[in-house]
Amino acid sequence: MVMTNSSPLFPHGRWLVCRPKDYDVRYQINPWMDLSRTPEKELARTQWNNLHHHILRLGGWLEYVDHADGWPDMVFTANAGLVRGKDVVLSKFRHPERAGEEAFFRQWFETNGFSVHGVTRGSFEGEGDALFAGKKLFCGYGFRSDRAAHEEVASLLGVSELIPVQLQDPRFYHLDTCFCPLTPTLALVHPGAFNEQDLKQLERSIELVRVSDEDAVHFVCNAVVLGTDVVLPAGCPSTYEALAKRGFTAHPVALSEFIKAGGAAKCLSLKLDNKGV
Repeated sequence: MVMTNSSPLFPHGRWLVCRPKDYDVRYQINPWMDLSRTPEKELARTQWNNLHHHILRLGGWLEYVDHADGWPDMVFTANAGLVRGKDVVLSKFRHPERAGEEAFFRQWFETNGFSVHGVTRGSFEGEGDALFAGKKLFCGYGFRSDRAAHEEVASLLGVSELIPVQLQDPRFYHLDTCFCPLTPTLALVHPGAFNEQDLKQLERSIELVRVSDEDAVHFVCNAVVLGTDVVLPAGCPSTYEALAKRGFTAHPVALSEFIKAGGAAKCLSLKLDNKGV
């Protein structure tokens, strides 16, 4: 059964994480991956533990999926699927280097009481490319997920407001690397990741706090939002200041060893309590 927790010590819901037992860069499927610049394993574990500590300290309840040997990117649990209530749409990875993760994530969701669904039209990479802001579901397509798959996801989860946008910059290959809902009406965004038309669509749908390219390449939009606390990569003071002006507190965490694989705080955590309200 799904674990629940009503303790006031954990007011910001449940998140799925995966300890980096077999994390590494062994292939190149995004511009950040470089086989000559692989992660330092011990430092990666230290950085992951620090992120883990921050999420717990700030009121998140963590659940764990075991890291299966031979699937180094499984640590990026945001790509496992998209959850709404007790339903989850399982990811269908574009690259074969990640496809083997699907069976392990399916087993975890089924064991923990979720109704598991799958897409039939193209690729879909979970919360990496699909993010709720209240009832609205923002979806990025082009590099890892397909627009037709997002339409299917919306139907499977009963979502009535779908905002699809095409990703333009291969450095920001998932939506969660360049867009982060802070509240149902406010989001961080890196404008350079979108064309002018789609950026205007985002502006019509949600108020945007723009981040610079300098901060964006530190993955500042790849953040875990816990109420008014935001856990995000280190090295982005201008974005921390912008958040403070909006009433948020930034909690910077060094995540250099995961950025080497193209992920940071949000990639390393999947929200399990999306209600879409």
